[in-house]
Order: sequence, then structure tokens, then C-alpha cells
Amino acid sequence: MLKNKILLLVLLLFSFPLAWGQRADVREEVYADPQRSYGNDFPYPTETCRPTPPPRGYKPFYLSHYGRHGSRYYWEASLYRRMDSLLTDAYTRGILTETGESFYRQFSSILPELTVGVTELTPRGYEQHVRVAKTMYDSFPEIFRKGGRVEAFSSLEGRCIVSMAAFCQSLARQNRKLDIFQRASRATLDAVVPDAKENPRRWTIDPEPFPVAGEPSVSAGPAARRMPFVEMFFKDASLGEREKMTIQSTLNTFYTSLPSIGYEGMMGEPYSLEEMYSRWEVSNAGAYRHYWSRRYLAVPIVEDILDRAEAVISGRSTEIADLRFGHDSYLGPLNILLGLDGSLTVPTDPDDFKYVYQNYNTCMAGNIQLVFYKSRKPGGEILVKALLCGREVTLPLPGEQAPYYRWSDFRAFYRNLCDNARNNR
Repeated sequence: MLKNKILLLVLLLFSFPLAWGQRADVREEVYADPQRSYGNDFPYPTETCRPTPPPRGYKPFYLSHYGRHGSRYYWEASLYRRMDSLLTDAYTRGILTETGESFYRQFSSILPELTVGVTELTPRGYEQHVRVAKTMYDSFPEIFRKGGRVEAFSSLEGRCIVSMAAFCQSLARQNRKLDIFQRASRATLDAVVPDAKENPRRWTIDPEPFPVAGEPSVSAGPAARRMPFVEMFFKDASLGEREKMTIQSTLNTFYTSLPSIGYEGMMGEPYSLEEMYSRWEVSNAGAYRHYWSRRYLAVPIVEDILDRAEAVISGRSTEIADLRFGHDSYLGPLNILLGLDGSLTVPTDPDDFKYVYQNYNTCMAGNIQLVFYKSRKPGGEILVKALLCGREVTLPLPGEQAPYYRWSDFRAFYRNLCDNARNNR
């Protein structure tokens, strides 16, 4: 457990203005693509963002990346077992509506596929990484066009290994001169899943208490509380309140997974746009609390980012890119430990959580890219830019040229943050 004085130090370090207004468009983002309301289940977005030109005379030369695996079947078989048990029991009791019986038949027909596929990457997940890699290559040709060494590291989970393979194959198709080394090893787990039991240098933390109590105000409204799957599929007069809540929660979890497994639309359109937005804001607050309390889980990942960047900048390494493939349970804490768009400074009003953290950026194939720039002039300052799912984001550093930040500030700030976390653990 980190000492209270370290928490105070971190909050003071992050206390200067961080321009929450940059994310004031979150409602519009969810309305524009309602699947963003699925949070961590959101499939990777297809739109691209126009970059801010770098300062005159600067060009990118190195890229450091952490990405989540792509779309997959549900991560544990228990969801499919609960669904089967719940629907079979309701059918036997005669409490399914006609619509509910139709859905039960559809679900039963795909249950063998779901049971076999559990935890595995889907074709959509594979294509997401193909697309992210191509976008990366096209966005930073100065890094990749002459070829060079690329290192990629994955967790030991199959869906991450296949995501890494899809990404690296896509890069290789863009340029055969790239020398790409892929690895899924206990020796590199610090860089992707630091608390994995297989990690010989396993890093564990005690979650910190979240400093702000309460829920967003929308949580008390009807838009966030209605139970449409109970209304659609069940003869609700025979159900108790606790049973209704279990049904709604289970079916909603399955519903948000459907785009990833290729069955989008099989449960209809149960929510209005306002309901989707309100439900998202409540779930987003929960995700923010969870990841903020566990942000120091990402310390070894940040240290790996710093160590590898230092080796490249000093000339000890010739790598042009380092790629890491892991899970949302590390991408979320990494987002917050880096303080992307002000996420480390917890707003005092729960209604403002959405402005500093959006869980749809921890989506399927979600990623953070740190792009390093050097000046054509000898001795010029190295600059760093951060991208979250392809979108430029702010860092908690002096920002005269934001979204470009001095590497010297970046290195000093995050090295100090990681050292303090280790020393006061």
C-alpha cells in the first residue's frame, strides 16, 4: 500500500490545469456511435483523426505502444452457462414471451460455437489489429519506410498472441524490410501483465480507496434504471425484483458482446440513445474508480517504456518500435498513471468523471502510442506525443507545444512517479 504522502505528492504534481474541456464532447461521441456505450466491449473505432503538425524541423523516429487484444468471445465460460441456465429455466417455467422464446432458440443454436470459442480472438478482433497496424504505418512513414528492428511482446493468453501476430503481419505486408521479432515469454511479462502469476518479477499492489464518493446524477434517473430485456423476453409479473436485476445484468453483458462475435442485432434494439448514454455514464464511473484505484499496477509497464526509449535515444538500441499486447486490466491503469487528458486528477463531482476518463477508449484493440520526434538540427530537444486509440491526448507536463512534450520532462516526471511508487510500496 502506498503511503498517504505519496498520494498527496502525486495529486499536487497533477494540480495544474489540464483542459477538461477537450473532452466535453463525450455525449456527442456516444450519440454518434452508440456502441461506445458498451465501454470495454466497444469494438475499435473506424474513424481516423487529423494530427497536429509537429514543430518545424521535427520528424518521428521511434514509437512505443501498448495495445489490448482485439474483439473476442467472452473471457470466461460462466456467462454462457448462466445464459443457458437462465433461459432454459424460464422456458421450462413458461415465463418467456414469444420474443423471448425466439431469442432462446437463436441462443441455443449458437451455444456450441460460444462454448468452444470462449476467451478466443474473433475474426473481427484479428482485423482490428490489421487495421491499427496499417494506420500506424501510414501515419508515421518516417519511422517505418526504411525498415528496421521492431520488437513485439505479448501476454501468454492466446487472444493476445494472435492479436500480436495479426498486427505484426500487417506491418510486414507494408514493408518487407522490417525486421519484426515477436515474443510471448515469462521474461517480458513486466512489459504487458506485471502481476501475472507466471511473472518471475511479479508486481502486485493493494488498490487505493477512491477519493470521491457518489454516483453520477443520471444513475437515479429512469433512463439508467429501466430493464428492457426483462420487458422484452419475460412475462414479468411472475418475477421478483432480485430475479429481474439478475436477468437484466446477465442479458446486457451478453448484448454488449454481440458485435465482437458477429451476432450484432440478434437481441434487437432495446435502448433509446438517451438510455444508452445514461447507462454508459454510470458504467464509466465504475470503470474509472476501478482503474484509478489500481493505476500503480502499470508502474513496470511505464518503466519498460522509459527504459526502451532511453536505449534508443542514447544509441544503445536500434529499434524503431516496441509493441506490447495485453489486456484492458492494464491498459486502463496505464491510461490513468500516464494522466492522459487529466485522468489522474479525480474530479470532486462524479458528474465530471466522464470528462477525464472514457472507458470506450479501453475498447477491443484499444491502444496507447507514444511517438518520439527529433529535430533535424543537431542537439535539438527530443519531443513526445501521446495517442489514445489514434487520438491526440494531453499529458500532465509543461505544454507550450502540446500535444508535443519535451522528452526530458516526460522522462523526469514518470521516472520520479515510478521510483516513488516502488520506494513507498
